[in-house]
Amino acid sequence: MLQQSAAYKSFKLTFNGTLLVISFVVFSVLTACNPQQDMITPESSRAGLASIDIIASNQTSNIVIDSSTSLKAAASFPVGAAPGSWLEKKTAKGYQVFVDNFNAKTVHAYMNRQVSPGNFNFSEMDYWVKWAETHAIRLHGHCLVYQGAAPDWILNFKGPNNEFEQVVKTHIQTMVGRYKGKIKSWDVVNELINDKDGTMFMRVFRKRYNSDASYIEFLKRCFQWAHEADPNALLFYNDYNFEIAPAKVEGVIRLVNEFKRTGTPIHGIGTQMHMKVNTPDAGIRSSLQRLASTGLLIHISELDIQINLDENPNLIFTNQLLDAQAAKFRTVAQAYKELVPRQQQYGITVWDLGDADSWIVNSKKEHDAPCLFNTSYNKKPAYYGFLQGLR
Repeated sequence: MLQQSAAYKSFKLTFNGTLLVISFVVFSVLTACNPQQDMITPESSRAGLASIDIIASNQTSNIVIDSSTSLKAAASFPVGAAPGSWLEKKTAKGYQVFVDNFNAKTVHAYMNRQVSPGNFNFSEMDYWVKWAETHAIRLHGHCLVYQGAAPDWILNFKGPNNEFEQVVKTHIQTMVGRYKGKIKSWDVVNELINDKDGTMFMRVFRKRYNSDASYIEFLKRCFQWAHEADPNALLFYNDYNFEIAPAKVEGVIRLVNEFKRTGTPIHGIGTQMHMKVNTPDAGIRSSLQRLASTGLLIHISELDIQINLDENPNLIFTNQLLDAQAAKFRTVAQAYKELVPRQQQYGITVWDLGDADSWIVNSKKEHDAPCLFNTSYNKKPAYYGFLQGLR
């Protein structure tokens, strides 16, 4: 849990050797709440943010954390988040946090939206499309072909490959066609490449084909089917661990170069960046450089940063850990701005809003705090680090 020590009279936040001292009222805003009782209500939170007092050390005087500036206002590219349907059901504060800070959203368009052959559940996606039109939010669809979120009837499909491919084609074109002109971009395929050697994972869809080459031809058709359904949509390949798996980066580059060589409509690469506070900065930088060398759009697509490295269920998230997380968020934003040419910057999307909503907490059942906002949607040091990096 995130806690405050009553002994502190100020909050110290260090960015690359620069010490910032923030008055006690801000400390209350930035730290998270005791699970038994929220320390900051929405009203007092807003009041505290209005009275932030930043004092820079003598080391550097050019770093100022401006709490009146939103993430989307600070960035020169879209900044997104990927909350699920819970956002419409929870507190107004979480909803307002999204509207205030983000101008892009990833909507979940998994294969399990087709619950049975020809039977699609569009309710959540329809909600977000209508909502995005009202709030001028750019939508990105994630993801059309992914065995990790496919229903059993697709995973266990026993027919020949031509029938299997018809199932996939119907799924892709139904989803993309329904939201033509509304969802601007799509992750067409997701998580295909092995970290260790850059080869294809031998997973359920790959096992249907007798070679990597024949499977890649199927993948090309997936991109083509999406393009046919919406010729103006931008189409991405999406994967994880690029920053710690150089062989994977090279494997993905080989794949997208093959797509480009054969005229397959691919426009971008999504690098998820589910990271930890000790992820090497050098890996972040080198992966962005290599991916950008393809000339495709680069989307940091699922950013979060874990601070509980040992999965300790009793870990207290100290100021030191929160500072390290803030510095890492800053590093990611700065590296993206520096190393990805501006015309290739599709944007940065964080994965979930508050720590209580995180997939790491809810799906993986881990004790962690990987998001920009705490369990009450108050800004963490991570928020200010990210904001500073976006400038």
